[in-house]
Amino acid sequence: MVSSLFSYLRNIIVKIIRRCRARPIKSVQHDFKLLQRAKGRFWPRLSQLWHVRRLFSPAEKNIIRVSFLILLLSLIWAGWRFAGSHLIQSPVNGGRYVEAVIGSPKSINPIFASTNDVDMDIARLVFSGLLRYDAKHRLVPDLAVKYDLSADKKIYTFELRRDVLWHDGSPFTSKDVQFTIEAIQNPAVNSPLFVSFQGVSISTIDDYTVRFVLQEPFSQFLSVLTVGILPEHAWFDVPPEQMRFSNLNLQPIGTGPFMFKKLAKDDTGYVYSYELERFNKYFRQPPFLDEFIFQFFLEYEGPAGAIEAFRGQKVDGLNFVPHTLRDKVERKRVVLRTPQLPQYTALFFNQDNQPILKEKSTRTALAKAVDKEKILQQVLKNEGSVINGPILPGFIGYDANAGKIAHSIEEANKLLDEKWTRVTSESYREKRKTELWKIWEDGQRAASSTPAGTATSTPDETAKQKAEADINSQLDSELSTPQTFYRQDKQGKTLELNLVTIKNEEYRKAAEIVAGLWQEIGVKTNLKFYEAKEFSREILKPRNYDILLYGEIVGDDPDPFPFWHSSQIDYPGLNLSKYLNRNADALIEKARTATNEDERAGLYKKFQELLASELPAVFLYMPTYTYATTDRVNGLGVERISRPADRFADVTGWYVKTKGQWQW
Repeated sequence: MVSSLFSYLRNIIVKIIRRCRARPIKSVQHDFKLLQRAKGRFWPRLSQLWHVRRLFSPAEKNIIRVSFLILLLSLIWAGWRFAGSHLIQSPVNGGRYVEAVIGSPKSINPIFASTNDVDMDIARLVFSGLLRYDAKHRLVPDLAVKYDLSADKKIYTFELRRDVLWHDGSPFTSKDVQFTIEAIQNPAVNSPLFVSFQGVSISTIDDYTVRFVLQEPFSQFLSVLTVGILPEHAWFDVPPEQMRFSNLNLQPIGTGPFMFKKLAKDDTGYVYSYELERFNKYFRQPPFLDEFIFQFFLEYEGPAGAIEAFRGQKVDGLNFVPHTLRDKVERKRVVLRTPQLPQYTALFFNQDNQPILKEKSTRTALAKAVDKEKILQQVLKNEGSVINGPILPGFIGYDANAGKIAHSIEEANKLLDEKWTRVTSESYREKRKTELWKIWEDGQRAASSTPAGTATSTPDETAKQKAEADINSQLDSELSTPQTFYRQDKQGKTLELNLVTIKNEEYRKAAEIVAGLWQEIGVKTNLKFYEAKEFSREILKPRNYDILLYGEIVGDDPDPFPFWHSSQIDYPGLNLSKYLNRNADALIEKARTATNEDERAGLYKKFQELLASELPAVFLYMPTYTYATTDRVNGLGVERISRPADRFADVTGWYVKTKGQWQW
């Protein structure tokens, strides 16, 4: 482009010279001589150059004007190219980031937060642990400077940073660490982390040295020390049994990069907004963002949903994008981020709640009827992988074939035929209709009886017609049209199960596919969906389900203790199948103390084989984790996480504002 421009200018100059040459040479020389005699100078002054324009015709003047314009534009273009290669945009402090989240915070306290992803997200920004995971998912010091490990791998001695302040300005010391761990170990506090610190004693050597002594070596101990530390001076006067109810759980004081600013609730007490601000005295590099704001929503879709807020640019990010709703989120200037997350979704059998499930043949038939590939394709569009056990790919002890059960409707039916008789859908409907009529008639007799117990009237035809219409309507909603047969035992009991899950699109689709597959083997499956805000209280805590479709995040290590050890049967433990097997407990406990990786791998394989033989759950798939931000948010680089909150591992580097800096 530059060469062509110079060629064009050269042609213009040549034309001007030719026009000048068209005048008699003697005349031109005479004019210059007269000027020299008058002014006594060979070179004209700048003021005299203005009169040169009189030498050119109007056409020549236009050519010169265009030439100067082209020259100016060329200089601007060259300057822009130069600036583009030497002026670098660098992040600066300022701006806010607003993230849309489904749910609401309950307890932003690291010793309670592990049972609620929303609480974990906020706690990760507000609190710091002795150790942390960096953007590359490496375990590195946080509040600690370094640690020493004894030869027998039982004693950990940590040296703490001396430049850390709490958000209220108080200094951080080893007493805060001791208070936090002892609070977790106190049964009255009822922390879900209680098991992780069982048998661990803690002592303070001085204000900046703390020591942990374990009863046995525990290879995953360092990973549990990422738990956020609480300020002793703020919590000291709160009785252990009252810690869950303290205002400090919603207005926390931490040492993290962001500090609590304010929250907003509606008339029902639902927290719909939670605001954090930059902690300028953060002991590492303070974040660029001035504010980090969470906006809470009850649902993804709808005019008041999180997706609509994201698409309307009312928020800058969406903390989780369900696979089934990805096409509604994808837009120009939207960045979908998919870090690796060790999580699995499974069907957990609660044998205590449903005696039918105590029969292994029944559980095996249900497992054989499940088509995992179909679920993965239709629910996740193959964005994930089928799994057969709780030890996931990439972890020590993983065995792709452990627990593998081939999908076969025919074999599943054969297993159930041994105990359960097939009943046609027409026969079952008539039987069920008779049961509903009896319930209605008993209700009518009770309603029409006097206190003395004598009937005062009988239902008229209109009431019977209405009752019949209501019963038929109930049967239509209760019974699935595609189901061609049902099953009953010798006592006439129907093979009927309640499948429970959270009310979201992914789980809803998966549950409907599973229910459809089980209908093919005659199992009457009742689907029940619960909102996230009531799921923990009504389902998880009382273990109120026959079969639960749910996802569990494994975390940093494949340790199955939190999910399959018998001590975790009751809430807040995560043994959702209420699985009780002493041999399994022994394998898990031995693997926790093993210091040799080959030994741990062998123990995990034996545990998987035992779990597969007893079939307390059907493992379905391992999904990918997807969240979204607009392209105005920069500095995000986390590629692997152990839990959703780990996406904030590099949050201090997030920025929305920049300024140019010259680089030579």
